[in-house]
Amino acid sequence: MNSEEIFMCARFQAKSEKLEELRSRLLEMVNLTLKEEGCLFYNLHVDRSDPTIFYFLEGWKNAESLAFHDQTDYVKAIIKDAPALTTDGIKVNFMSRIS
Repeated sequence: MNSEEIFMCARFQAKSEKLEELRSRLLEMVNLTLKEEGCLFYNLHVDRSDPTIFYFLEGWKNAESLAFHDQTDYVKAIIKDAPALTTDGIKVNFMSRIS
């Protein structure tokens, strides 16, 4: 295992009236992000019991790759728009791989 790799989960809960807009924006981010050099994976999931909750499971080569991602126009835009699109902003958890 590479100790420089970063794994994370980002959670978004859409406001009911913004569900389709958020879903579309997040799907668009997948296509853009997968082209980034340091992206190991960038998978969008929806909660099985609540279709308003989305999760990104992300893997990054190193801190520099994640920092680059965080400075892209599309990440800055979703962070700026999150209060209007979500019920409680963006929740992010960082993880370390153990197996």
